[in-house]
Amino acid sequence: MPSQDSRAFAGGGHTANLLLAALPENVLEALTEQASIISLSRGRVLQELGEPVREALFPHGSVIALVSPMSDQKVVETATVGAEGYLGFWAVLGDDQRALCRAVVHSSGTATRVSIDGLLRLSRTHPILNDLLLRFSKVLLKQSIQSAACSSVHTLEARCARCLLEAHDRTGSGASIMLSRTLLAAMLGVRRQSLAAVIRSFEAHGIVRLDSSSVIVLDRARLEALSCRCYGVLRETYQTILPLP
Repeated sequence: MPSQDSRAFAGGGHTANLLLAALPENVLEALTEQASIISLSRGRVLQELGEPVREALFPHGSVIALVSPMSDQKVVETATVGAEGYLGFWAVLGDDQRALCRAVVHSSGTATRVSIDGLLRLSRTHPILNDLLLRFSKVLLKQSIQSAACSSVHTLEARCARCLLEAHDRTGSGASIMLSRTLLAAMLGVRRQSLAAVIRSFEAHGIVRLDSSSVIVLDRARLEALSCRCYGVLRETYQTILPLP
């Protein structure tokens, strides 16, 4: 995914979202006339599996996780959405506007909110908006497919490195990642105890530093070296299908 510059979030505003920033001025103005900026707090459930999708959210500095509830009351993360995308894509893909997963805020921040009906009307009027919405849906599908493959064949260390890199990209290159050990374990679909040895190794080698609620990346180059190739595959996918400013 595109690497986020933390300065892009500093002033807030609708164009802190890269999809919105890529729109021509007249299209952006038409959309923002119907929109508002809201705060998203960590842990907030934005949509539930099977519920009608009523609004679209374009994150600024916040990160939203898409998770699939399992029968044993656990959840498995399938993808994440940051300032490179939007939440509400189910409604754009067809007449059935029910959510296909749960959406939960991982990192607090703000987002541009617009009604789904308003967004669909604008997308029919402005083909460039419709194209961007569909392109993001395509890269999100690739993210889900790649994550499933990654979980099957790559080591926990490599997957953890990839996960941290992706979170780091979304929160800004100079920022710490608001991410607890418990949440990181949930993102990777493993027990917290299984993750502990990997985290200790990363900290011992000066790659990251963790506290109770955040991760600070100290050596990004080492983290990239430890990551599986899925990280590069997904970055290339974003750059090819959804090149953004």
